[in-house]
Amino acid sequence: MIKLSEQKYYSEDFWFNSMHLHEDNIEVNNYGKDYYGYKLIERIALSLSDVPEDGYIVFLGSHNCNTFNLLIDRYGSDRCLGIDIANPLNNPCVKVKNIMNFDKSDDIPISFVYNDLGSFVHTPIAKWKAQVWAANNVVPNGYFLGRNDFNTAKMPVESFMTRLGFINNHLLGIEGLLNTGLDFKTLEGHMLSKRCLPKFY
Repeated sequence: MIKLSEQKYYSEDFWFNSMHLHEDNIEVNNYGKDYYGYKLIERIALSLSDVPEDGYIVFLGSHNCNTFNLLIDRYGSDRCLGIDIANPLNNPCVKVKNIMNFDKSDDIPISFVYNDLGSFVHTPIAKWKAQVWAANNVVPNGYFLGRNDFNTAKMPVESFMTRLGFINNHLLGIEGLLNTGLDFKTLEGHMLSKRCLPKFY
């Protein structure tokens, strides 16, 4: 069972104290300013001018909050919510809860969300659960920044998002992004989705 095999990675020690064991340690760069997620938020999310005013700004996998703080600075602490299995810096905007324990009581309206929770290498089920929970809560015209079908677990992210009424834009296809300092691998593996249509069933 995939779920059982990945449970060993549902730990604060692995994600916060053992970063040298993460699948692309060079790329995570201690989750600081050189981390690709930081660059995605700084150069894509912060450039969005039409994020709906009704809804939360959610960061799934807020970790040490280096990247999450960019969103807090832009949208304010009252509107921003980070979600992770630990909050070692005691950031008041972070909710500590395992995504596998989320249910309807955790639902909130979301205007923008970035899914950086876990990884499709170590925790594909948890990352998919985060995708499903967040996507179902995004408000009309809200945004979802995350992986596309090039993910290592081969999860059908794109068709799933389309069924929920999102229009998916691969970052490689967005004009101007090749000159922002984002590397090809990051651009190739991510997409920005906007919820514009009713769900398809």
